[in-house]
Amino acid sequence: MAIHASWIQGNALTVESPELLNRIGHFGWGADMSLKPGKGSWFHIPIPSPVLVPEGRTKIQRFFLLFDAEGGSIRNVHLYDGSAKIQEFNNLLLTGEHRVSIDAQNGFTLSAPHVVAFGIGISFFFIADIGFDSAIPPSRLIVGSAGGDFFV
Repeated sequence: MAIHASWIQGNALTVESPELLNRIGHFGWGADMSLKPGKGSWFHIPIPSPVLVPEGRTKIQRFFLLFDAEGGSIRNVHLYDGSAKIQEFNNLLLTGEHRVSIDAQNGFTLSAPHVVAFGIGISFFFIADIGFDSAIPPSRLIVGSAGGDFFV
């Protein structure tokens, strides 16, 4: 079985609802976002996807989103192949620092391998905590990178 890991830098992240953010930052080390209190937005990041390799058409079963979520949480992670949704991971509460290694919070396993047709993308929903006073720090979402393991 041939294996190919493909990753993209976090600064490729796009925001679906930029009007709900206080800050949108793209840097050499990734994306750094801050949402308004109580607001949420979908974010999207593509994974460079080998479709055909000498051994045949590739499949994906595991993918990764390396992030740091403070003052809010990632609630949903969806994986797409082109415009077709492959699988949803919902009712999540992902918080904290998960940029430096793969762990149970930033690695996702599909229920079955998926044959890649057009190109893989991760969409995820982040919602900021509701702040009632100035003692609650603002939300911060940092995405360092995203990737997937492809095989034949």
